[in-house]
Amino acid sequence: MRIVITNTKGGVGKTTTALYLAEAVHRSGRNVEVWDADPQGSAIAWSDYADSEGTPLSFPVIGIHPRKVSQPAGGEAWVIVDTAPGDPATINAAISRADLVIIPTGPGGADVDRAVETMNGTPADVPALLLLNTYSKNERESWETWRSIQSSDMAAFDTRIPRRAAIQRSYGKPVDELFGFEQLLDEVVAVHEHITQEA
Repeated sequence: MRIVITNTKGGVGKTTTALYLAEAVHRSGRNVEVWDADPQGSAIAWSDYADSEGTPLSFPVIGIHPRKVSQPAGGEAWVIVDTAPGDPATINAAISRADLVIIPTGPGGADVDRAVETMNGTPADVPALLLLNTYSKNERESWETWRSIQSSDMAAFDTRIPRRAAIQRSYGKPVDELFGFEQLLDEVVAVHEHITQEA
């Protein structure tokens, strides 16, 4: 299973999504690794910092050159690919080998517009779904964004990842609480099984 986390806009939680989802996959008893295809190396830096503190992550994070992002993975591990926001060539190469594409977006016009743009650029034969990040049930913009996504014809996960200071503070540390990423994993598995049955 290869999952690509992508959005042409930065700051929407791609790396956080990749690492939290990887932890959920690990806790489910599956082997998983994260491929960091972003030249900024945020996932690698997160992993390195955790190592330096003597609290390594539960799964490997591997820096991968953009030219090799479409290479086959070894073994039976799940692969979660964290892509750079402004690199269409790498994004397209990663998507070409994806079983599923997750497009994180924050609430609000600019974030959603770029998420929709990213989704529209995804080939029709590759399943892609929006994931609403930093959702706050008490915030009008979050609620209106969620309603807009649900009333559209865009594919989206039911899971909404909440806005939590603890998620922001988790950078460089092992993931503790999953904040809904375990439900996201359940949805990922269900979507993949549905697609496989229809193929």
